[in-house]
Amino acid sequence: MKNTLIQIFFLTFVVLLVSCKQETIPTFQKVELNSSWVFSRKDNPEWLPASVPGTVHTDLLNNGTISNPFYGCNEYELQWVGEKDWIYKTTFNVDSATFLNPKIFLIFEGIDTYADVFLNGKELLHANNMHRKWEAECREILKANDNILEVHFQSALNKFFEDSIALGYPLPGGRWVLARKAAYHFGWDWGPRFITAGIYKPVYLEVRNCFKAIDIHLFTKDISNDKALLSVTTHILSDIEDKASIKVIDKKNSKVLIKQVIPIARGQNDFSIDFTINNPQLWWCNGLGEPNVYDLIVKVETEKDYCYTKEIPFGIRTLQTIMEDDEHGKSLYVMLNGVPVFMKGANYIPQHSFVSEVTDQQYQDIIKMAVESNMNMLRVWGGGVYEKDIFYELCNRNGILVWQDFMFACAMYPGNDEFVENVKQEAIYQVKRLRNYSNIALWCGNNEIDEGWHNWGWQKVHSISQKDSATIWEGYKRVFHGVLPEVVSTYDPQRFYLHTSPLHGWGREESMMAGSSHYWGVWWGVQPFEMYLEKVPRFMSEYGFQAMPTISTVREFQSEDDDFIFSESLKCHQKHLTGYETISTYLERENLYPESLQDFIYQSQLIQAKGIGLAIEAHRRAKPRCMGTLYWQLNDCWPVVSWSGTDAYGNWKALQYKARKLYDDIMVSIIDYKDVLEIFVVSDRQSETQGSIEINLIDFSGNRTNVISSELTLAANTSQGVFSKKSSELFAEINTKTTLIECIFRTKDKKLYANEKFIEPYGNLHLPSVEISTRIEPVTNGFNIHLKANAFAAHVQLYLTENHAWFNDNFFHLFPQMEHVVFCRSDLGFDEFSRQLGIHHLAIKTENNKNQYNE
Repeated sequence: MKNTLIQIFFLTFVVLLVSCKQETIPTFQKVELNSSWVFSRKDNPEWLPASVPGTVHTDLLNNGTISNPFYGCNEYELQWVGEKDWIYKTTFNVDSATFLNPKIFLIFEGIDTYADVFLNGKELLHANNMHRKWEAECREILKANDNILEVHFQSALNKFFEDSIALGYPLPGGRWVLARKAAYHFGWDWGPRFITAGIYKPVYLEVRNCFKAIDIHLFTKDISNDKALLSVTTHILSDIEDKASIKVIDKKNSKVLIKQVIPIARGQNDFSIDFTINNPQLWWCNGLGEPNVYDLIVKVETEKDYCYTKEIPFGIRTLQTIMEDDEHGKSLYVMLNGVPVFMKGANYIPQHSFVSEVTDQQYQDIIKMAVESNMNMLRVWGGGVYEKDIFYELCNRNGILVWQDFMFACAMYPGNDEFVENVKQEAIYQVKRLRNYSNIALWCGNNEIDEGWHNWGWQKVHSISQKDSATIWEGYKRVFHGVLPEVVSTYDPQRFYLHTSPLHGWGREESMMAGSSHYWGVWWGVQPFEMYLEKVPRFMSEYGFQAMPTISTVREFQSEDDDFIFSESLKCHQKHLTGYETISTYLERENLYPESLQDFIYQSQLIQAKGIGLAIEAHRRAKPRCMGTLYWQLNDCWPVVSWSGTDAYGNWKALQYKARKLYDDIMVSIIDYKDVLEIFVVSDRQSETQGSIEINLIDFSGNRTNVISSELTLAANTSQGVFSKKSSELFAEINTKTTLIECIFRTKDKKLYANEKFIEPYGNLHLPSVEISTRIEPVTNGFNIHLKANAFAAHVQLYLTENHAWFNDNFFHLFPQMEHVVFCRSDLGFDEFSRQLGIHHLAIKTENNKNQYNE
């Protein structure tokens, strides 16, 4: 009995001892400072409420001080905002527990751009880069109550004037070249000029104990024999000696994948730990398999009860970007899990002129749209911003690879020590921030700068001397051949670095033979769309053609009274100097002559889809010589006439529907060029596909004449020619103005892939007069629209006149008496939806349009 009592007493003592053990102490704690901000002009201190994160333009708008920057031509009336200096301030208290910690830092995750920060009247830091996180130790300046935090912003425009004079030699490009600020804020040929300022990301106090920094890098080293070898590297800056256990935990099942104890010394500590995962579920890009993501937790726990935790959504894969000499010149392609993958996607720009305005839902919507469009890559363009974490995580979880530009575009930049060091710190911060995302395919130094220097005549235009030219070029090499590749090699050595895109200008023969290419002979060179068939590079990372946004987007910046072609507000929302003229030139080549605004919207979208669709077909047909096509551009930052496939409010243009079809895992391609009609079937599948091919000629009454029908074995990951014949022979016995050609590939499991083309230009077609009847059926989240036509209707477009909406199909053909059902996602009521629903097609008569053309 005595022994039993002793055992009970001992067990009770142990339980009490464990229960009294001190809880773990987080190494870092945040105290948010995003509330109670006010702002004013520096030369007119009238304080108004401000939002943080935010920007001065949106704060002015929210206070009723300015009108909608996007409406009409308001942009030009608001340039004064970017010319003024601004002050933001807030007051906050700090609880006594915070002061028990040895270190307190003030953190700004994003300041735009030139700012002096004062805390309780003392200058704490000077910021000069919106692409960096800024921090300063502030414990000794803080007090318990009524701390005053002020941020004084200098106009980036005025700073440019100061810095350009001090530099002493001209730098070609725009007024963004001396500022580490988003270039598009200074205006672009698709974007307005709003030179912003503000605290556009969160601001907070970071309370630290004995650890200055902890950084985690997780990556795949190898996959073989049903095992994935992973590595976690840990960087710890410590003020104390301690001992820590590092654990990697699978959040899904709480399984500890690796645990290792490491000693921590004062100062810098770097550790690398390898571990394996058996039978890993691999990460695949969209279209090739599931983008399997392991939600991993890396936990650092020390003997002195400090704890740091980082969650990493991690895809296990091997990923290489390969650029090497071959029989065609120099390749550029992505190898994923040992498989060469054709990249299908677009260039992505910031979703709003004021970057703080983009919501999480908008990020979800745009990545969902990319997935639905069968894309597997987005290029984050170098004239915008490094995107928020949510963008990369959504891409990661949805199988979208990212081509990541560093933020440099279309200009030469300084090469002096201060600027280069600023760039280096920016690059280190962004590379370390983004490297854990498994879907980053490559880092690219800049957009079009090498090309601009060598092909755009900058030296002559800006009268740059030989001496200054040498200085400028040395600065270029210092940044793009020195600092940036060194940062990538040091902090993200598994990833590929490309110093510029394109490697050669589109007017040079080498541009079609080596690496990335931006082909702008179509549009900028006003060459015919058919040049896309002759100018097929190794990887097309930029090309495009403009089209109007839908009428509901036009309604966002002008009233119905102004709905005529080239109204004043339409001119203000076309940023290309000859944009409307260029669109009109290509319309005339199709013998199309719009007579109303709705005509112009419809026809511009139709030819944009035709031209870019032709390019996509040419690129995919040419694989493996060509291994990527990224059209310019996916999205807009405001309501505008641009090269985008979707407008600022998410409305799909005809191009986006065309891209969805042509980016499918199997594409049927019909190209009639130089009296030869060729048909290819292209597969991205990793195994061969059994099916049948059928080619038909269809007249506008719906009568089909079969050309061939046969079985087809489509090899894996290949482009396969299936038909070739002289056009003059094939079409000799038919009326080409009333006929289209159709090709269908049906797989054994009955999945259908099809394409169809008119033989004549759109304006030469003899289309019948047609009446289309509709029946609108309310369903969950929208409406089903049942359509029937009494005659053939070509490229039928559905749209709403005032509200934005998404249609699951659009710009389709209706054959006589064949019902076609389209779903429209909309939250409108039935009567309002019915009132707004519009229908356009290629043969519609001007007198049936509401909005007439006015000179």
